[in-house]
Amino acid sequence: MNIINNQLIEAFKDFFIKNRRVVVTTIHILQVVLANYLAFLLRFEIALSSSYVNQLVHSLPILLVIRFVLYLQAGMYKDLWRYSSISDMISIIRTVSIGSVIFFIINRYFVGNVLYPPSVYVLEWILLLFISCGTRLFIRVCFKKYRNFRSSTKKILIIGTIAGEAIVREMKNNPKSSYIPIGFMDEDPYKKGLEIHGVPIFGQIDTLASVIKKQKPDEILISMVSTDSKTIKSIYDQCKPFNIPIKKLPGINDFLVGNISVEARLGQRLIDANLVSQTQIQEALTLQKKEGGMLGSILVKSGYIKEDELFSYLTEQSGISRMKPISLEDLIQREQVRYDIQSVREFIEGKTVMVTGAGGSIGSELCRQLIKYNPAHLLLYERYENSLFHIDHELTRFAENREKKNFTPVIGDMLDKRNLEYVFSTHRPQIVFHAAAHKHVPLLEQNPLEAVKNNVFGTKNVIEAAVKYNAESFVLISSDKAVNPTSTMGATKRIAEFLTIAMNAFSTTKFSTVRFGNVLGSNGSVIKIFEEQLQRGGPLTVTHPEIKRFFMLIPEAIQLVLMAAALKKGGEILVLDMGEQIKIVELAENLIRLSGFIPHKEINVEFTGLRPGEKLYEELFDKSEQVISTLHEKFWLTIPDTPSLREFNNHIAELERIVRDNAIDEVVSAIKDIVPSFKCDSDGVNDQSPSQNTR
Repeated sequence: MNIINNQLIEAFKDFFIKNRRVVVTTIHILQVVLANYLAFLLRFEIALSSSYVNQLVHSLPILLVIRFVLYLQAGMYKDLWRYSSISDMISIIRTVSIGSVIFFIINRYFVGNVLYPPSVYVLEWILLLFISCGTRLFIRVCFKKYRNFRSSTKKILIIGTIAGEAIVREMKNNPKSSYIPIGFMDEDPYKKGLEIHGVPIFGQIDTLASVIKKQKPDEILISMVSTDSKTIKSIYDQCKPFNIPIKKLPGINDFLVGNISVEARLGQRLIDANLVSQTQIQEALTLQKKEGGMLGSILVKSGYIKEDELFSYLTEQSGISRMKPISLEDLIQREQVRYDIQSVREFIEGKTVMVTGAGGSIGSELCRQLIKYNPAHLLLYERYENSLFHIDHELTRFAENREKKNFTPVIGDMLDKRNLEYVFSTHRPQIVFHAAAHKHVPLLEQNPLEAVKNNVFGTKNVIEAAVKYNAESFVLISSDKAVNPTSTMGATKRIAEFLTIAMNAFSTTKFSTVRFGNVLGSNGSVIKIFEEQLQRGGPLTVTHPEIKRFFMLIPEAIQLVLMAAALKKGGEILVLDMGEQIKIVELAENLIRLSGFIPHKEINVEFTGLRPGEKLYEELFDKSEQVISTLHEKFWLTIPDTPSLREFNNHIAELERIVRDNAIDEVVSAIKDIVPSFKCDSDGVNDQSPSQNTR
């Protein structure tokens, strides 16, 4: 029986869809007939005499023709009633009113029907408006009620009303939307108790937990114009006890891509929406070509459009399809860096810049940001062809509308002196960012000779080539693991720092080092390992309950690297402000929650013990280093104690012999001669106590 009913329903739907215009037009005609008939009944209190029945019958064809022509002219047969809006109601009022006036004039003065009751003209007008508008509203309400009772729908609580208004409107108007908005939260205390599209505003964000407890939403959506990690963390912490998924809309910078041709199209859409003028868009695009940046940001900074207006427009254009779960990056992301674009532009623009390790996490982000400052040429130096292919492909798409391609991918190994010689002699880089290095601590503990080869002598080869071909600046990307190192990796990075400082005193090239901690999302990062373990159903493995690390987002780290490099002093180590260290176990627990599971119940966290060379915590400054504040609050300048040049050269020569002879048993002791603070596992490095050098 159900099968037959379903077949009948489907057949009816097919018939209605194929003949929709005929059906809708027929309904309009029936509504006119009904309204006219009811008008006579009301006027004569249901007791119609034969003379008035004749009046109705003879005048009805005229009325139907007038209504039919005006309905066709207004295109009212095209409307989808489930989406009826105020503009549709205005169109109905206008069409019905004009029709009533025309009918009155024709029926009374052209046909000469003076006996037609004047009150019927008014009653028919009122009744037809009520029936036409009421039918549409009834259909719309039925569709919404139907959606509300579907089993697949989710109740969603929206934080932020500016962009949230557009999202709610889309959810209510889209029959395929699986969301039912149940309320708003907003920072403005005066909005509490008000409604937007019939959805109540419950109050401020700090009352979120109590609202969740009472309203029991299935999901939370953050739709605020600008959100910092502090706000997101507050929302996340309040949602923790309820294990509710949290999603967010992209920020303005996520909507905009920095591609001039794409953003020119955005500019045209903003003009069409009457949000900005043609002149303003042209001025902003000119400024973008000159100084870089994103069109939307330039429009906001120039005062051509308010940030909330732009965000609301972009949200309305993209809609709920751009909703995405919050990530660990959202929880860790810090306040926006006060970025000195002009100093970086002056440092980079018009110069040949080389990035070693260009396919790695740090190197590739360096390339992404450097290309925006219009270097004369950018060299992407990388020994792994797959990594190089990906960043080359990405930059090619970014630069597809430029007059010429201003970057070159180069497959090369910094241990190959001949290859370096060729690259430097051919391209003559003026600025070198040295990001190439072996970085995985446990692996390098098992392969210490490779750590020395790559991190020490690879760096030495690039330094010597930079000096020989008169590079202006050389910037080494270092690690917090170089401070009081407990691993071969950290100790070799410390030696690399010494190499740059030593060379700075005897060269016209300005050598500097930028030191920072872990970055989220890098190749082989703990986050990616956790994600793989989650996909397998857990457990997530952490080496120690108390192990902590500094974390920073890659784009923020590279912004600070460029700003530090632009200082162009030479001979110093610049240390980035990494914020507070984060417990790895908390990182694991947060990732489990963000994935929709309950830590230690649905997904376990297991402790495996510290690995060789691993610390409980990291440090940013060596005990021997002199720390100096800079003009920028996000980094410090440090001056370390270094071995004498003669002593240092003798140690490097000894390391060269060890590498040449493959004397693996002598590596650790030779490193300790250069870096006295290096403590390996046999020295009891895992027994750490709190340090004053973590800042």
